Amino acid sequence: MREGDPPLAPLNEADFAALIRRETPRLFAVVRCFTERDDDAEDLLQHLWLIVLDRSHRRDARMPMGAWLHSVALNLGRSHHRRAKRRQWLRLRWAADLPRTSTDGNTVTVADTAGTALWRAVAGLPRLQREVVLLRVVEELSTRETAVRLGRAEGTVKASLHRALGTLRTYLLKEER
Repeated sequence: MREGDPPLAPLNEADFAALIRRETPRLFAVVRCFTERDDDAEDLLQHLWLIVLDRSHRRDARMPMGAWLHSVALNLGRSHHRRAKRRQWLRLRWAADLPRTSTDGNTVTVADTAGTALWRAVAGLPRLQREVVLLRVVEELSTRETAVRLGRAEGTVKASLHRALGTLRTYLLKEER
């Protein structure tokens, strides 16, 4: 929307329901390209529809609704992909210090490394954040699965993961210096 343009009217319930029915298959295909699992794509799609419901009246009236929806889907997908890469980086850091079993069946431990520092940092997180990190990042459960397992709302899980990853990132940057 450009400055001076009148705002669009918010979508009414019937128009919104029709839009969801018409556009969901195409938008699911877009967000699925950025995820490894259908559950994550469904989460992104649900998030997309919340954004549309909240912001549709602020879009540029000259941009067709389908093009605007596609751009929202792409932006959500890119954000998800960036977060997934950060979580992958954490998994790789942790994997460096996981106990390993040698060919003769004995457990081999690795010396104090960045991975050990990361595990110490995770252990120092508040209980809910620690549990969310372990379920979402290590066990790779979806937000929904994590929320169900912990008996918490999905928003609580997302917020806890965000706070925990910020804390871990800060801790690791200090450790690397």
